[in-house]
Amino acid sequence: MKKFSPVVAVIALAAALAVGVVVGRKWPAASPAETAKPAAPASAPAAAPRAKPDSVEIPAGGFDPQQVKVAQVSQLSVPVELSTPGKLAYNAERTKLASARVAGRLDQILLFEGALVREGQPIAQLYSPDFISAQKEYLLALNTARQLKGSNMKDLQDDADATVQSAAGRLHVLGMSDADVAQIAKRGTPAEHLTLRAPISGTIVKRNMDPGAFLNVGDSFMSIVDTRVLWFTGNVYENDIASVRIGQPISLHTSAYPDREFTGRVSFIAPNIDPATHTLTVRCDVPNTDGLLRPEMYATARIQTGSGQATVVPKAALVKDHGSYYVIVQSDATHFKRVEVQGKDTGTDGNFAVTAGLEASSQVVVRGAALLNEMIVKAGA
Repeated sequence: MKKFSPVVAVIALAAALAVGVVVGRKWPAASPAETAKPAAPASAPAAAPRAKPDSVEIPAGGFDPQQVKVAQVSQLSVPVELSTPGKLAYNAERTKLASARVAGRLDQILLFEGALVREGQPIAQLYSPDFISAQKEYLLALNTARQLKGSNMKDLQDDADATVQSAAGRLHVLGMSDADVAQIAKRGTPAEHLTLRAPISGTIVKRNMDPGAFLNVGDSFMSIVDTRVLWFTGNVYENDIASVRIGQPISLHTSAYPDREFTGRVSFIAPNIDPATHTLTVRCDVPNTDGLLRPEMYATARIQTGSGQATVVPKAALVKDHGSYYVIVQSDATHFKRVEVQGKDTGTDGNFAVTAGLEASSQVVVRGAALLNEMIVKAGA
């Protein structure tokens, strides 16, 4: 066997070291992180969130015309209104105090608070010595005139007739009617009590005295109010003062009757601004023939200050969702889109005046809006 010489071995080892140095310089070094753990696989880019749809596609054959109907919106003249909060009160022009025209004792009260009365209806009985004396004077004058009737003493007869008229006039001043005076003349004796009558037709709202109390001349013992017309008092801000006029119609809404609308007219505008609130007081007359409205009720009035053009849609085209109103419009040949709108009810004509959110040339779904809205909501769920 042939043996390698030491010289050859040294040369071979030197060549191997040289090759290792050259290769080591050209091979890229691994980073510490790469040597510590294996490389993670590349992740796919995150998917963008899908936009929530607000439209529905029209099927190839279209919708059943019995279920879905589209119509062009119209422009109509609608009232321009100013809203003002306030409350109701008794009409002071229709309030009367029942009082005595002669001093006496209030022996009997015939009607109490809450009772409805007619003008001239008896409401109390008053015992008055002055009233009894006035009746006696009338009866004496009447008897004298009867005795002188047909006599030749014409001057005395004329004086007696004048005295009768004067005594009867005093009874009228004390509160007696012609029928009451005629009854005294027929009976021939004075009445024990003076009948106090209602000065107006209305409701007894307050009683100031109890039976047995003494009344002086002019003392009031109860208040009667005609509640067929009430006052509404509201406040208008300074920037709206110029648009308010006496005689403008109003529509009134209360929380007690949310589905009922009451009407009235502006009857008074305060001459000065309230220094505390910087608002102007406006008073309106509100008919209350059915008696539903009550004083001290809070209400909101819409004062009609003019009129203007607005985009009008039927109420059937409206869809209410979470307190907002929407309509379904045909956005193009193949889609219906839900659009949020703002506006107000125009009254009893079944229309809704859109003030924002809808173009004048829009095609609106007037039948089947609820169905299409449900399809849009489900598509976006």
